[in-house]
Amino acid sequence: MRSESVYRRSVDIMVRQLELCRAAPGRPAMVLSDDATDPALLDATIHALNQIGALPTSVFVDDLPPDGPSADPTMPDIVVNLLNGYSDAVDSLVPSNARVLSVVAHSTGELRGIVPHVGLGRRVKRGMDLLDAGQELHVGDDQGTNLRIGLRGTRRWMHDGLATAPGTVAQWPRGMIGTAPALGTAKGTVVMSPGDIWLPMGWYARSSVVLTFEGGRMVSIEGPRSETDAIRAHLASVDSPSAYRLDAVEIGLLWIDSPGPPALFEPGFADSFGIADRYGHVVVTTGDHPTVGIACCLRNATVAVDEVAAVRAGRPQGELAPDVYEQAAHRFPL
Repeated sequence: MRSESVYRRSVDIMVRQLELCRAAPGRPAMVLSDDATDPALLDATIHALNQIGALPTSVFVDDLPPDGPSADPTMPDIVVNLLNGYSDAVDSLVPSNARVLSVVAHSTGELRGIVPHVGLGRRVKRGMDLLDAGQELHVGDDQGTNLRIGLRGTRRWMHDGLATAPGTVAQWPRGMIGTAPALGTAKGTVVMSPGDIWLPMGWYARSSVVLTFEGGRMVSIEGPRSETDAIRAHLASVDSPSAYRLDAVEIGLLWIDSPGPPALFEPGFADSFGIADRYGHVVVTTGDHPTVGIACCLRNATVAVDEVAAVRAGRPQGELAPDVYEQAAHRFPL
């Protein structure tokens, strides 16, 4: 049984996000769903598009004929993808010039605390500019983390949840910037302290564990056996030498409202929706994308690019921090 207050709030959130993605009155829209889609999320999406004045068409991909959809002369301006994953059906249904908003939340409840605002896109762009101009990134904290990676010529990525240009695909709700290290440059230590989060397992660290990197690879795992045995077992299960290679450092910029800051071991927080993208979280990942060895989610880390602070003790700084208008939107949400 759905909560009507949660549903109404999710419609308001959807309306604002779709407006940021330039959904417009009188323009055709398409909503893709399947048997795994939350019915309330589907209803909220169509309701939001109708409230904007767009002209939505709902496509249930499980009912499509084997040879694909029949020709439709009405090409959508924006496509809202509610499928659990970007399936082949999306490629067959979506024209190349359409904007695609892929909703990674699986229920209306997971939209709770999301406040769509153009400021997130600005902060993500400024973070990418900082990475693009940098030579070295340093991750540290007062528990002993001291990791440095080179940035020259590396792969970078971002998510801001905005599908504003023709032919773009955006995942939402998301908000982060990330970089791979220059080959062989990762060197130093990552200390997982109690309350930090081991991903993708969704476990809280219960004791301090020290990961040491040299030449771009993890060379040691030190800490209590109760903690390190589980990590070693997980890495062994990946069954790939790349599981020990440092693959990425990501900075979460997605502000999700909550009644109060989570406790150190808040029940359900470690595996909650969008945990890696959350504001101020720093994730250090090993593996070979998309295969993840481990991902260390540091909740109180400091990050500097060429000694310019981007995050300090879990709080984004400077141009990565929300301006007064974005702060006001969170104080007085829709």
